[in-house]
Amino acid sequence: MRFRAGWWMAGAAALTLGTACEERDRGAQGQASGQSTVNDQVAQAQQRTESAFDSARQAQEQASEQQKQASSAQQELQDKQREYQEAQAKAHSAAQQAQQAQQGAQQQTQQAQQEAQQAQQEAQQAQRQQSETLAQQNQQARQQSEQLRQQSQQPVAVAPPPQTQPQGAQTQQQGAQAQEGSEQQVVGEVLSASEQELLLSSQGEPQLRLQVSPETQVMVDGRQANVGDIEEGSQVRASYRTDARSGEPQAVRIEATSQVQPTAPAAPESGESTPGSQPTQ
Repeated sequence: MRFRAGWWMAGAAALTLGTACEERDRGAQGQASGQSTVNDQVAQAQQRTESAFDSARQAQEQASEQQKQASSAQQELQDKQREYQEAQAKAHSAAQQAQQAQQGAQQQTQQAQQEAQQAQQEAQQAQRQQSETLAQQNQQARQQSEQLRQQSQQPVAVAPPPQTQPQGAQTQQQGAQAQEGSEQQVVGEVLSASEQELLLSSQGEPQLRLQVSPETQVMVDGRQANVGDIEEGSQVRASYRTDARSGEPQAVRIEATSQVQPTAPAAPESGESTPGSQPTQ
């Protein structure tokens, strides 16, 4: 029994040992198979990691490129904003300059209008003064013409020509005039005028030749003038004295009115003669 028990014990031990060897062999095989699986998994994990790294690197590169593009776009935006601000500043400055130019033009226009109004007022005032002066001159000319007309209607002393009186009577008259030294007046129409004498005709009476000297005062249309300025046909009012030595009428003052006046000249009185015409009867 003991032997059988021992055999059984030895058999059990052998069985156990064999089972252990088998288990060991199966464990070694399983361990080798597991190690291969782990290595595969590790390799796959490494591949995935490398792929992930590659993807991450590519993503980083894309992100960097996009960041560059974003920076460039931001710079362009800033440049555009700066250009817009500069353009806006230029437009504002141009608007201010245009407004100032418009204000200056308006001021110049107003000044020109004021100067034009002032010049127009001065011209109107000068025209009024000229009209008043012309009116006064016309009035004076009418008054002088009226005076000459009235004087021409009055009998005046006219020096007779030498042939109308005897020589003795003329000599006596000249002597009397020389002694008296009084002035005589005559109104007539000019037939001819020179620096030495003035030839008159009054109401168809014989001609009167007045001697003119530098002392003779001559007025034409109210202005001082020379005898040569008196035109033929002008109306004349003259004051004269008879020279004691020569017996010739010496003109003292001559007042002449020209035929051409601003207003219509007065119509000649009946009996007055004009140069080249015959006196009316």
